[in-house]
This record gives sequence, C-alpha cells and structure tokens, in this order.
Amino acid sequence: MATLVLALHAAPAADAPAHYRSLLAYHYAQAALVSGHRIEMIFFYGEAVLHAAAPESPEAATLIEQWQHLAQQHQIPLVVCPTYAETHYQLDTEQLPPLFTAGGLTEFSQAVARVDRVIQF
Repeated sequence: MATLVLALHAAPAADAPAHYRSLLAYHYAQAALVSGHRIEMIFFYGEAVLHAAAPESPEAATLIEQWQHLAQQHQIPLVVCPTYAETHYQLDTEQLPPLFTAGGLTEFSQAVARVDRVIQF
C-alpha cells in the first residue's frame, strides 16, 4: 500500500468548480484510507488555508468538520501554511481550529520526501 501526502489548494467555500476540489479531496482521502493506504499529511496551501478560518457557509462548515473528523479518526496532520494564511488572509495561525496546525513548505517538503505519492487538488 502507498503512503500519500494530499495537497489542497481550493477554499472550502469557493465557487464551483473549485469548491468541488475540496470535496473531491475529502472523498479521495476516505477512499484511499479504506483501500489500505496511509496519509502522512494533508497540506492546505493557497485558498485552502481558509479551511482553518471561520466558515463562510453551512456547506463549508460541514466540510471542515469532515476533515477534522477524518484527521482525528486516522491521526492525520492537517497542516496549514502560516505564511500564506497570515499574508493573504490575515489569519492568526496561533489560534487554529482543533486538529489544524501551522507548518510551512519545509514541513511539506519533508513529508513529500517520505511518501510514495503526492496528490494535489
């Protein structure tokens, strides 16, 4: 079985079709885990850092909760790029929602070096 890193670039409340990338990534993660693969990290970069912000819609809130539940159930780090979050969205990465942690491109590249595949959404 493969070890994976998922890199997410779409906001949870983005207009279609970008919103569907986040939902697709979530379903892909579920299917990978059920198939016996292991996910080393889910990295939120670009507009995806908004997964760690206050949700803009009920659908976004649900999706964020689903990511948190998946992370807790399978011990998967949900890593948000602090530079992007702070620079572009003024998000305080010292007060992230539960199960989200701040980690930059260094942590991402270290995780990428340890896994078999990187999947981007």
